[in-house]
Amino acid sequence: MGKRTHANGAIYSIPVSNIEVSRANVRHEHVGEDLDELAASIKKHGLLQPVVLRGEYEGEKPEKPYQLIVGQRRLAAHKQLGEKKILARFAGEINDTEAKVRSLVENMVRVELTYADAAGAVTDLYERCGRNDRRVAEETGMSLRKVRQYLSIEERASEETKKKLATGKVRPVEVQRALDAAGGDTEKADELLHYVEKHKLTPLQQRRMRDYGSAKPNAPVREVIQAALKPSVEQAYLVNLPEQVRNALAAATEKLNVGAEEIIIRAVMEWLSEKGFIRA
Repeated sequence: MGKRTHANGAIYSIPVSNIEVSRANVRHEHVGEDLDELAASIKKHGLLQPVVLRGEYEGEKPEKPYQLIVGQRRLAAHKQLGEKKILARFAGEINDTEAKVRSLVENMVRVELTYADAAGAVTDLYERCGRNDRRVAEETGMSLRKVRQYLSIEERASEETKKKLATGKVRPVEVQRALDAAGGDTEKADELLHYVEKHKLTPLQQRRMRDYGSAKPNAPVREVIQAALKPSVEQAYLVNLPEQVRNALAAATEKLNVGAEEIIIRAVMEWLSEKGFIRA
């Protein structure tokens, strides 16, 4: 039967193929957000919180699929991992309204970690793991890029910036771009981030800000912002990369914590400069 006892009732191991998402489930958006990390966490630590199904247990092969009312992302992660079964609790025979309420309540009472709490935990784990960021990523199931982002911001960002992160005024990726553009100058990074926040710079403008600031660390804030705002015409190219190049690119993005697009752009610019097509 695959039944276990739990403080909140029996827990059963249910075939994933015999579960479908109920119309009463309240979560419709962001189901796939950070799903890779959730899947990695489940693979590493197992499912810490069973999903909730409507009705009563009818065995592994019910007449109709079980209706899931809580745990849609956990179910999706199991499917992504190729898991055949998932741990589940049953809510009993409830009507549509009761099912909707149950789904809403269980989703709302799940309080996500604040950025400050998450960053503090990652930093603490980093120290406990001998300052090995890869080990932190392996232990938590988080991507190496996200682990390094937490560590970088904790080490380099000002208290003012950390407060903005805690209140949701800015996003981690925006802070990281400002820090990179400032070349480690905390005060300069705060000025750049304030401009990004106040004038709602687009991701493309922020990337230009980061690239220009990184290339010219002594450039004043005004000059970096002007470079970010400078209009540019961009054209996309679809290129089939040889397998050897794809593998090398994947390894570089992982080791350097830099996006593949950025590496490709830099490589092309260096080659064009070497051949004399780009002049300094």
